Amino acid sequence: MLRPPIPQERLEPRPDGLVRITLKKAYTDGTVAVDMDPLSLLCRLATSVPPPRFDTVRYADVLAAASPWRPKIAPKPPTEEPAAASAEPDRTGPASGYRPWAQLLARTFAVDVLACPRCHGRMRMGEPTEVPRRSPGRGPPYWKSRVLRRQALGEEDDAQGRCVPQAV
Repeated sequence: MLRPPIPQERLEPRPDGLVRITLKKAYTDGTVAVDMDPLSLLCRLATSVPPPRFDTVRYADVLAAASPWRPKIAPKPPTEEPAAASAEPDRTGPASGYRPWAQLLARTFAVDVLACPRCHGRMRMGEPTEVPRRSPGRGPPYWKSRVLRRQALGEEDDAQGRCVPQAV
């Protein structure tokens, strides 16, 4: 559970419709609480929410990404030596961000879905079974059956076996 931006103990609704926020420390002018209407409080809280898909830490001045001085102060990435690279163990996972569903469930809910409930051994993923498009005992779909189409639309066969609509 996340920590709220303002603790409940410091918020107090007032009878006049305002919300009193008690400050942690008194300001230099002696202010110990601030009264706001609920809409103003929500507007101020909404500005503290970071925009989606952006980092919550922003760097400015020399540490900013576009600063021309950043390469001069930022540490250089370590150079890999061929002997050190071969000594490192190979990664077992794929290079992409793909993770199998069983691994995601284990990481998220701490549940091992591949453990057999009877013998507690490891189960393997089998090939997916192919589901037939329709069961073999069924006939063709409704409009592909000549008999059903003739009954529904009142069509008759001509000499070559083609359907001809009846004149009404």
